[in-house]
Amino acid sequence: MMNSIKSLYYHAPSPDGFERMIRYYIKRGYRFIDVSELLLILSSKQKAIEKLAFVSLDDGRRANLQLLPIIEKYNIPICIFVSTDPLESGNYWWDFVIKERGVQKMNEFKELSYNDFYSQLSEMQKRNVIPRTSLTVDEVKMLSRHPLVSIQSHTVNHPILTHVPDDVLNSELNDSKVVLERITGEEIFAFSYPNGSLTSREVDACKLHYKLAFTTEQRDIKLGDDLFLLPRYALTGQYHRDLLKVWGVWKWLKTVSSILHF
Repeated sequence: MMNSIKSLYYHAPSPDGFERMIRYYIKRGYRFIDVSELLLILSSKQKAIEKLAFVSLDDGRRANLQLLPIIEKYNIPICIFVSTDPLESGNYWWDFVIKERGVQKMNEFKELSYNDFYSQLSEMQKRNVIPRTSLTVDEVKMLSRHPLVSIQSHTVNHPILTHVPDDVLNSELNDSKVVLERITGEEIFAFSYPNGSLTSREVDACKLHYKLAFTTEQRDIKLGDDLFLLPRYALTGQYHRDLLKVWGVWKWLKTVSSILHF
């Protein structure tokens, strides 16, 4: 009897690295479940009689379309958490930050106040035209009809929710749900916190709109976990590094290296 579920998530993994990880778990006897079955299992709190795994993708990036042949090949269900504004605009805010300031400035930009964040972002958007990185509305509609894909919510603009005022928090949670339900014709009941940033305020607000939500805490899901604080291993598609993460070794290595100043 199993009392935990392997919980993996990606953003835009390489197809090769993604497929190798899927094969790794299949060879070890895991069955992959979709988000509806996950909710059912966690709500019932009954131990599973088999080894289970759950896979999700954050943001709704166009590169995720490359993974369709893999999930079809192995009959693996996935959940894609979609931010809705980029479906129309074509891009995410970090596309502009990386274009102007480089990826090394990403974390610094995330820490800006709400007003400074959007003031600076607006100027960057005026100065730059960037090729589309997000799925389109039609692509999300197509994916939602795929029997192995579930579309769920990841806010409207992918803000750092802990930095936004209450009214913006509510609209980010509600409006993305409304838009995705209109596109897919399905109930949107699951959410993932952008950047894994949350306090009790964000969790309480999420409970008003959804049935479960996912963080970036790096561990297995355990029966009895808070449905609005579900953990996931953050993977990249770099197969060997990802293995170290799911084995629990990567975090230990980073801690040791920081102590020893490697």
